[in-house]
Amino acid sequence: MRILAVDDNPIIRMGLRTLLDGTPGVTSVIDTGDPDEAVACVCAGQVDVVLLDVRMPRMSGLELLPRLSGATVVMLTHTDDPATVSEAMAAGAAGYLVHGALEPAAMVDAIRLCRNGSQVVSGVAVAPAVRDRGPSVRELLSRREAEVMDLVAEGLSNGEVAARLFISEKTVKNHVNSLFAKLGVTTRSQAIVRWLHGGPDHGSAKGPGGKGPAPGPRALGPATPAP
Repeated sequence: MRILAVDDNPIIRMGLRTLLDGTPGVTSVIDTGDPDEAVACVCAGQVDVVLLDVRMPRMSGLELLPRLSGATVVMLTHTDDPATVSEAMAAGAAGYLVHGALEPAAMVDAIRLCRNGSQVVSGVAVAPAVRDRGPSVRELLSRREAEVMDLVAEGLSNGEVAARLFISEKTVKNHVNSLFAKLGVTTRSQAIVRWLHGGPDHGSAKGPGGKGPAPGPRALGPATPAP
């Protein structure tokens, strides 16, 4: 796995190089604070994963993100605003990690999950004003659909959800199809973003158990799987 760290702070870039150099499975770590250089590296096929800051002076990470489509992009930032998280994930980020939310080993594991097709959100706090809107999305779903959605948001597959709830996998798939329609989404990733962060229609910011997303890696499953 070849990693590029993009951040305007050279101290953060140095820390990431120190952390990732020599990590099993990581073959190279390069860094830059120049958005144009980042694009050139990705276009040249030099990197597999980009760790991208959100707030940068020349070009924000959200502006740069669409230009890095040739690599797996994981936002790594101090910004924990839920709206920013939703925007980044909707724009194609495979993960969103807040500095300090994960121990180094867990952060590396989260990066690997993203590279392997999952989505990971870690360390995002839910603002009280957003949380107050929570019941609106939850009330769109039946009790069983909400239970299924809570487990989907934990990263469980249909088979794992079925085992947890003691129902058949076919029944889980039926519930997933139904809740997709009710939430107005077409993929698990879109459903989870809306479930956890309110989504495009001002839905719930509550995560599993109605407590909001907890710090720590949350594997959201393949970016575009079948229901």
